[in-house]
Amino acid sequence: MNPSAQLRREIADRVARELLVSGKAREVWLEGALACGFAHAASDIDLRGIVDGDLPVWESRVVDGVRVDLHATAPQRTEELRHLLRSFDVRRDDLGSFRRVRASMRDLMCLRTALAYGSGRWRPVLDAGERQGYRRWAIADQAEVAASLAEDLTGLVEDGLAEPARVVCQKLETCLTALECAAAGHPVLGDKWLPLFADAQGPPSRLPIGTARAETWEWFRPVQRRVTRALLDCWPVDDPVQEPPNLGAADAGWLPQRYADGWFLRRGDVHLPITGGQLLGWLSAVSTDGA
Repeated sequence: MNPSAQLRREIADRVARELLVSGKAREVWLEGALACGFAHAASDIDLRGIVDGDLPVWESRVVDGVRVDLHATAPQRTEELRHLLRSFDVRRDDLGSFRRVRASMRDLMCLRTALAYGSGRWRPVLDAGERQGYRRWAIADQAEVAASLAEDLTGLVEDGLAEPARVVCQKLETCLTALECAAAGHPVLGDKWLPLFADAQGPPSRLPIGTARAETWEWFRPVQRRVTRALLDCWPVDDPVQEPPNLGAADAGWLPQRYADGWFLRRGDVHLPITGGQLLGWLSAVSTDGA
């Protein structure tokens, strides 16, 4: 831990003890980048107090030159969030739970990073099962973002709109990095922190948007491989490889998705159910260059 992070941890300790001793909070959590060990000389401190009864309106304070942002949350809300992490019940014919979770992804990220203060030390709020629940939802969320961006990207390429396609491609590359970070078990903190996690995964590969043509979809294969491998990291498949469904060109803008009711290949609004073995067969078909 660098000196800036160490100083901020010490300040967080003092503020947490004050809130607990005064009875203003039943628990105090440290959240965000500092909780993950990322801090610099201009970093703020994010603390959350779990408070019974009416929630107070806390103002930020400056302690030893460092701003401390205080947030108050009811224990009922934290339990609602933890309940979301204990199941993965999204189904193709019922996306209600997926919408609820996606609307709460920032709160879930804060919960995923949260460290609770007690006995002079900080400990993770979530247990291993809940952290795995966050991982599933974060991967599914980023796969959904990737599918939406891919739909825009393929449409732009078909219309020969090169400059907008490059803009969307940059967003898709960021999404793929977030997807791979989630698959590796990291919280998705935000775009500015992704490179710190991504460095541990090796240098990112750039999408060959300059070679994108509507006549051939080989340029899209790196997207398909990266999404598929991230999903398989979370939901391994040990089925025998099977022939994939006939899609025409196997690489023509299709991406995989994984819901509680199984695997799908998706392009736009079309969701095609497939088996795990067919997914492996399709992955092989879009990996003919050996990457």
